Amino acid sequence: MSESDTVLKCKMVETLLRKRITGGKKISIDQLLNHSVRDSNAGRARQLLTDEMIPQGEASIEQYGGGHRENVRLGSVETAVEFLKRNDGDVPFGF
Repeated sequence: MSESDTVLKCKMVETLLRKRITGGKKISIDQLLNHSVRDSNAGRARQLLTDEMIPQGEASIEQYGGGHRENVRLGSVETAVEFLKRNDGDVPFGF
């Protein structure tokens, strides 16, 4: 049984916050998925990230780098925290 889309989105945002991937830091999409979701949900999580979250700027996730690089980062920590609060996600300690 796969997890709901909202839960998957929250897990990815939580991981970015916990690892403080913002500003000049970046993480590849593959690394983000490995750290945040189960292997069985990685395909759906990648689809949500590339089709919804990045194009819509949801939770301030933005693509970083050019060409074939698939790196992401948070544009705004405050927006990410608000996203987690709105969607009943777990806000990491210190935020």
